[in-house]
Amino acid sequence: MPKNVKPLGQECAKRCFYLPTPPLLPADWQHAQPADLNKADSEITSLNIGSLESLIALNGNNWRKIVVIMAKLSAPDDDWRGYMHKLLQHDEQIRFGADALSSMACEHYVCGQQSAIALGLTPLSEPKTFTHQQDNDNQIYLLPYLDYRQCPNALIADLRKLRESLTG
Repeated sequence: MPKNVKPLGQECAKRCFYLPTPPLLPADWQHAQPADLNKADSEITSLNIGSLESLIALNGNNWRKIVVIMAKLSAPDDDWRGYMHKLLQHDEQIRFGADALSSMACEHYVCGQQSAIALGLTPLSEPKTFTHQQDNDNQIYLLPYLDYRQCPNALIADLRKLRESLTG
């Protein structure tokens, strides 16, 4: 990992996302930071935990897209909006510029070419696709960068079906 870049989320998470670049965060940022309850209802979005709001406010719409796609991939059912408040609190971790897979996770989501190369994996050759590898008990999914154009809902649905077939 790049120097001084801590992973986000839980160390013992079963699901790990690998991204090339960390977001900007204040020094006191915590993934369980409470929401700003003084906001008007119209200002509160489905991302209404303070930590995700602050992450998105500091880093823009790109990080909103990343968080939404992570929730769609992580939710145990189709209610990804309802799952958003749990994101990074129990089952997920994000590592930045990692050169090795997390030893704690069993599901690894390698997002984008830079992440694949840093981990010594062959990057995707086709856009809007994913690949799957199994290494012992680890499921490794190579994905495009987490952006709606590169990682559309159809790709997410296909990956969820594959994952369910492997665990079901």
